[in-house]
Amino acid sequence: MAMSDFIYSQVTHPDEIRTFTLHPGTGDDRLEGSIKQIQLPPFISPTSSFSVDTRQQNTRGIRNTRRLLDIFEAHSQQSVDSSDFGGEIWRWKLFEASKQSKRRRSIGGREFFVEEPVLGFDCHRVEYTQRSYDALSYTWGDLQKTNEIIIDGKTLGITRNLYLALMKLRSPTEPRRLWIDAICIDQENVQERNHQVQMMKHIFSTASSVIIWLGDAEGNIRDTLEMILKCNWSRGKKNLFNYSKEALLGLEELFRRPWWKRIWIIQEVVAAQEPVVLLGDTIFPWKMLVNLSQAIQVAEFLLHPMASVIRSCGYQKFTVLDHFRRNKTMPLVRLVHCTQDYQATDSRDKLYALLGMASDVTPDDIIPDYTKPVQEVFLDLVRFMITNRYDLDIISSGRLTTLGSDTPSWLPDWRGLNTLRPLNSEEVGGHFYRASGNTQAVVGMDDFPSSLKAEGWLVDTIDFFDDAITLVHVDPSTIQRWQHIAQANVDITTMCLFWRTIVMDKDHLGNQASVSFGRAFDDFLKSSDKTRSRLVQHFSDAVTRAVLGRRFFITKRGRMGLGPPEIEPNDQVVILKGCHVPLILRQVGKNMVVVGEAYVSALMNGELVSELTEGRYGLDTVNLT
Repeated sequence: MAMSDFIYSQVTHPDEIRTFTLHPGTGDDRLEGSIKQIQLPPFISPTSSFSVDTRQQNTRGIRNTRRLLDIFEAHSQQSVDSSDFGGEIWRWKLFEASKQSKRRRSIGGREFFVEEPVLGFDCHRVEYTQRSYDALSYTWGDLQKTNEIIIDGKTLGITRNLYLALMKLRSPTEPRRLWIDAICIDQENVQERNHQVQMMKHIFSTASSVIIWLGDAEGNIRDTLEMILKCNWSRGKKNLFNYSKEALLGLEELFRRPWWKRIWIIQEVVAAQEPVVLLGDTIFPWKMLVNLSQAIQVAEFLLHPMASVIRSCGYQKFTVLDHFRRNKTMPLVRLVHCTQDYQATDSRDKLYALLGMASDVTPDDIIPDYTKPVQEVFLDLVRFMITNRYDLDIISSGRLTTLGSDTPSWLPDWRGLNTLRPLNSEEVGGHFYRASGNTQAVVGMDDFPSSLKAEGWLVDTIDFFDDAITLVHVDPSTIQRWQHIAQANVDITTMCLFWRTIVMDKDHLGNQASVSFGRAFDDFLKSSDKTRSRLVQHFSDAVTRAVLGRRFFITKRGRMGLGPPEIEPNDQVVILKGCHVPLILRQVGKNMVVVGEAYVSALMNGELVSELTEGRYGLDTVNLT
């Protein structure tokens, strides 16, 4: 454990931060630097691309952006666009470092040598202005402060991963002026920490660049790095199968690194003026990963022995982040839902890390406070959404078994133990369910937080269910069994909705499933992984993302659905005012508990709203505990 004797001077102005200047050094020279306090310029929030009132109106245009993925797949013979230089802060260029290199190739049993150009790459930072700085995006890793740096002659303990990042980032000849949370925030001062967290979006958007530390480039990842650079070079090969097996295997290792699942990275990437990646000793622009992901999408369904390897490498972690970056903002509850499986060292950050991107809250609505217990933070979120936004969507991520007995079943799980993907968890542009239409939540808060008294409609009852899906790759035989169960229990009209039910009416990208997409259903049932066309594989992907971890069920009114594994016969299907997805509730004495949310055929898009509001179903007040 490293010792620390560095003492922070107080930050006094509301817009004041510290920056850390890393002094030049080489090899094993100890890390040294200095801290300076600067005042940030006034913060101007970017125009929101997504608001509460327009989340459906803008879907078509945004959906077209998402369709670019399909365009890249459809034009698999086209090369990925690239340029050989660029960058405003980090000036980079790709060039031919030397004449040709010879590589041995074997075709038809004959060996010969082919000449290839040798790639050179250079990236350097322009000179800092008086107040400019770069922000570092990284993971803390092991919280033990095993290493140290010298700041203004004093020692400060830092984690091993930060130490490695600074060693790679340090220039032998030039200082680096950085903002790093573990160094520039007095982590022992809770009041300062509360305030600086509120400023996080301001800090990262003011930074000249955001440097993303992805770790060392060792083993297979060394080859992967070379592939990233080469496929972005105008003279490089765009087909990933022209690169070594080691380079392709390294993709999974790269996307498996912890940085990709850290909750704070979303805001850091979204706010960045110029994001760059630091992998080993090499800094390269974010756009190179954009081009890499497009090259993966071109190659992943081609007939090649390594196609399945790159298809399962986890590149979607990047594309999701890039969608966030392009779309900037979305409503807070939707952010909470679609980032459910991201990780945070402090569970309160599962909320606080998202506030700067929320389109429907202001900095004064929810103020970070690290003195509050975690459960109180999320109870306050529920209270705010109900009393200020008349919105009950937040309780749809509650689940009966994920929290302790003293915790309300409707409280969202902040620990990431709810392994089911939330139904309304698509990024901007994905299909958004609206089972309750435009109704506003009506909730009695007299007994909060012990219970919520919510108005809604008990529309159906669970009658029969099958086993939950636990395998990552869904066996079509399971879907065939469900099909036979449905045929024996529902009418012909409802049966037409079976294929939509098993994909929850969404395609593989999260858009509403089209009729043409559903035409792949029959081929999906008949084919194996190795013989599937691209369209059928997309349908299979949609099935997997929908059914994984869920049970297929039939209701007493002859509806089909997918729900949490804890459902039981006689559980109620309920639509609450202000909650856009149906909930499965269970009677416990005089109260009801949330078992979880569910997809129910012919309920998800407001089909029953007129019947609900006209009184066909009696309006009830449900006491949720």
